[in-house]
Amino acid sequence: MGKKSIFIILSTIITCGLLAFIEHGIEINYLIKTILKIGLFYLTIRVYIRIFKDYRFRDAISIERISFNEWKRIVILGFTSATIVLIAYLIFLPLISLDTIKNDLTERLGISATTYIFVGLYVTFGNSFLEEYFFRGFIFFNLPKKLGYIYSPILFAAYHVPMIALWFSPLIMGLCFLGLWIIGLIFHKVNERNQTIWSSWMIHICADIMIILIGLTLFY
Repeated sequence: MGKKSIFIILSTIITCGLLAFIEHGIEINYLIKTILKIGLFYLTIRVYIRIFKDYRFRDAISIERISFNEWKRIVILGFTSATIVLIAYLIFLPLISLDTIKNDLTERLGISATTYIFVGLYVTFGNSFLEEYFFRGFIFFNLPKKLGYIYSPILFAAYHVPMIALWFSPLIMGLCFLGLWIIGLIFHKVNERNQTIWSSWMIHICADIMIILIGLTLFY
């Protein structure tokens, strides 16, 4: 394994470990946690660029690489992802405690019915971009292909566990981890052709829109 791969793996494990600690080890609201996440993601990539000097921030978001037919494919995949989220929610609803989720959002993260709309907009467009850029645009595109397909989806799934750890039973958490791992693999696959994050980001946005709409039922 080369020095670049070792750096990426170690630095991103440390970054996600710090985010897990911030999620549950420090009593701060969602806004501060978001600022810290942006800072840690940026710092990790910036240090990599400083050391290896072979990565540019704009490469992963080059829109010129996406053809019209590719955009049509992305739209179809986006609607499909939103539909899958809704179906999964309806199937597992009897096993989910909505009150537990609402209490965690309001008491631990400080999200109210008023701020939920703004948080939802950020999660849909801002947070989804951060995750796609970090896990796909940075990690996946800079690791050897086979290693990228193994490591990045596992880290992507593990990264989400602390965020939802208080919401579900161990069984549901296991299913969530499996689902996130599969989603990570799919996101890598749809990005591989153009070497940008546009495909996975649009799909991610559509899935998050459905999640936020479902979440509205907790507050309204």
